[in-house]
Amino acid sequence: MFSSLNMRHMRSFVAVADHGSFTAAAAELGITPPSLTTTIRQFEDVTGAALFDRTTRQVTLTDTGERFLPVARRLIGDFEEALGDLDALSRGIGGKITIAAAPSVLTRILPAVISRFVVDHPDARLRLDEMNAGEVHEAVAASEADFGIAGEWEPLPDIAFRPLFSDRFGVLCRADHAFASQTFVTWAELSDQPFVGLGPESGTSAMMAGVGGATSSNQTRQSKQSGSDFTSSAIKDAAALGIAEARDVMQQAEKLAAAQNKLADMRASNAGKSAKSRSLAGDDTPMTLPRPTVETSNTLTLAAMVAQGVGITVLPELAARVSDMTRDKGLVFVPLSAPVRQRHIGIITRKSKSLSPIASLFLSEVRDQAASLDLPAALEWY
Repeated sequence: MFSSLNMRHMRSFVAVADHGSFTAAAAELGITPPSLTTTIRQFEDVTGAALFDRTTRQVTLTDTGERFLPVARRLIGDFEEALGDLDALSRGIGGKITIAAAPSVLTRILPAVISRFVVDHPDARLRLDEMNAGEVHEAVAASEADFGIAGEWEPLPDIAFRPLFSDRFGVLCRADHAFASQTFVTWAELSDQPFVGLGPESGTSAMMAGVGGATSSNQTRQSKQSGSDFTSSAIKDAAALGIAEARDVMQQAEKLAAAQNKLADMRASNAGKSAKSRSLAGDDTPMTLPRPTVETSNTLTLAAMVAQGVGITVLPELAARVSDMTRDKGLVFVPLSAPVRQRHIGIITRKSKSLSPIASLFLSEVRDQAASLDLPAALEWY
C-alpha cells in the first residue's frame, strides 16, 4: 500500500506545511491547487492519517503532521543527496564535504591542501568546523561531519582513528622568561611556575595524564578496507543497477582500497616501532601539570595570557605556532624533555558509514600533500 507513495507526496506535504496554504504551495511547486489537493488526499488516504486541519482561512498541521514533518524533510534531503552523488559522477567529482578539525589543523595544514583541491574540483563545496578533540569525535559519530582531523579521545562506538602525524609538547613562554634561553625544559622544572592552560575538553590535559598519549598497536591497526569504504550508498546502489559510470567508480575504489591497505600495513609497522621507542624513553609516564591560574578553551587566548606575563603554558608545537602567534607576540616555544611527549593527530571516521567519493578524494589529497607542507613544527608523519 505504501509503495504508491513517492517523493512528489513528500515535497507536496512539506510545501503546504511551510506555506500554510494550498495556493501558495501549488505556486511554489508549479502545479495547480486542485492537483496539489488531490496529492495530499492520496497521501492521507494511503497513510490513514489526517496531516492537516483545514479551514476557510488557514491550513495547519495536525499533531500527526507535526511529528512527521521532520521525517519528511530528512527523506527529501537524503534523496537529493543521493541524486547529487549520481549527478557528480556525470559531471566530474563534486559535492559537499563537512570537516571537523582542531584549530591547528584548520589553520596550518588544510588551507594549502584546499587551495589546490578547489582548483582541480570546482564543483566541490567544503565546510570547515573548528572544534576541540572531543567535539570532533562526537560530530563524526553524530554524522554532523563527514570526517574529522584531531587528537585521540575516549573511544566512541563506531569511530575509527587513523594516525596522521604527531608533534612534540613544549613550553610556550615570553622571550624574557628564563626558559626562553634553554635548549629544552624538563617536566620537573614546571612545578613552581605560574601556569595557564587549556580546559579538559581540549584533549591536552588528557594526553598529559596518559590518555591518548601514545598510540597502541591495537589502535593503529585498522580493519582491511574494501571499495565500499570509499563510495557512497547511492553509488553502490547505482552500480548494482548496472549504471556503467557507477560500476567504473566501484572498480577504481577497489584499486584505491588495495593501495590503502598496503599503505596502512606499512604505517602500522612504523607506528609500532615508534610507540616502542617512545615507551623506552618514558613517553607513557603520566605527566602532572601545575594548577592553572587561568583556564581557557582557545589557544589564541592562551597565548595572549602568556604574552601578558600571567604564566607559561604547555602546548603541542603546531598548536603553539598557530597563526605564527609566537613571532607576533614575542613568545618562544621550548621543547619539553625527560620524557619527550607527543600529541597524535589522526583522521576520525565512522566504521559503519562510507565516505562520499569527493570526501574520499579530499582525504587522499590530505595524506599525499600534508607531509610536504612547509610547517613551522617538528612533525612526525605516519
